Amino acid sequence: MSYDKSRREFLQAGLALPAAGLVSSQRLESALQAFQAPPSVVYRTLGKTGLKVSGVGFGIGFVPVTEVVARAIDMGINYYDTSRDYGDSEKIFSGVIKGKRDKIVIATKTPSSKKADILKDLDTSLQALGTDHVDIWHLHGRDKPEWVPDEAIEALELCKQSGKARFIGFSCHDPNNMVDFVIKTGKFDVIQTTYSFAIGGARYRDQAIARLHEAGIGVIAMKVVVALAGPPKSIDNPVKADVPGGPLAGIKWVLKNPAIGTTVPNMRTIPQLEMNFRAMAEPFTPADEKLLYVKNEQIRPLYCRMCYECKGQCPKGMPVPDVLRFLAYHDFAGDYHQAALSFRGLAPEIRELRCRDCSQCAVQCPNGVHVQERLIRAQELLG
Repeated sequence: MSYDKSRREFLQAGLALPAAGLVSSQRLESALQAFQAPPSVVYRTLGKTGLKVSGVGFGIGFVPVTEVVARAIDMGINYYDTSRDYGDSEKIFSGVIKGKRDKIVIATKTPSSKKADILKDLDTSLQALGTDHVDIWHLHGRDKPEWVPDEAIEALELCKQSGKARFIGFSCHDPNNMVDFVIKTGKFDVIQTTYSFAIGGARYRDQAIARLHEAGIGVIAMKVVVALAGPPKSIDNPVKADVPGGPLAGIKWVLKNPAIGTTVPNMRTIPQLEMNFRAMAEPFTPADEKLLYVKNEQIRPLYCRMCYECKGQCPKGMPVPDVLRFLAYHDFAGDYHQAALSFRGLAPEIRELRCRDCSQCAVQCPNGVHVQERLIRAQELLG
């Protein structure tokens, strides 16, 4: 099993300070920066759409915390991401944005692939949101070109032509598998994809994101802080290994890439919102980098980097990256509902597999994830 050599050497050289020391230096530096100038919203241009969006956006999630969303709007955060298949998310969100529609950019998504269903979903979303248009209409979760059939593209174009959606795109977890398709098709204005320090930019995603940016495609980064606040207590992790400041450093790391238009972290408390907001105005520092190295090592055996290098390796057909991502919704984001719902969307024969029955796992993660242990946990927790 080969780990990232540069990270091992970084730690072995003693550059990764103990967590407590990092936190102290991080807090001191942040306090000095806060004293010098108050945090401010920084807007970026989202590809060729021309939309000016805040570098820190807001992933609404399944259950928006309305007071946090309202505060974010007042602070100047103007990009909000939700989805037709996030339960009552759109309806709850609509109650917060009354009278503020002209201040924000709304992106929502459809899980459908058939033309009639996509058109119907948009009308349903508009009614739930209480608006006559959305700014971005995505297909949700498309990691293979065949998951974006011609009739789906035709439907998106009709949505755009009608004025009900200003721009169109899709979300995906594997940009490397979709970048050629996006550029060749030439139909999409934006792409929302996974991008974070924990997932790995330079090694796994930077090249694809750079190509999208060069083609004028707006790039929205998701999963930017999911693993960086520390996993909750679990059977895998009996003692919560948390380094405060991880999410702030993680967003700063993402925003130092000029190809990223905005980010969509989910925020549930005002302090969390205020911390993430600071990422737009503060530079990414050596202290941030050291903190992220430490955090990355803490979560190494637990968090799938979505590199997809294990795709197809399980002889029984287990979609390892997908199942580990579903588990992360629970173990890192604290969202059992999304984790269980995603797992139950797998084919019955996959849900019935039990990795505990294998004497040895065929999948050896290049990033050091304890694959078999994590799959067993997912099956016992979500199955």
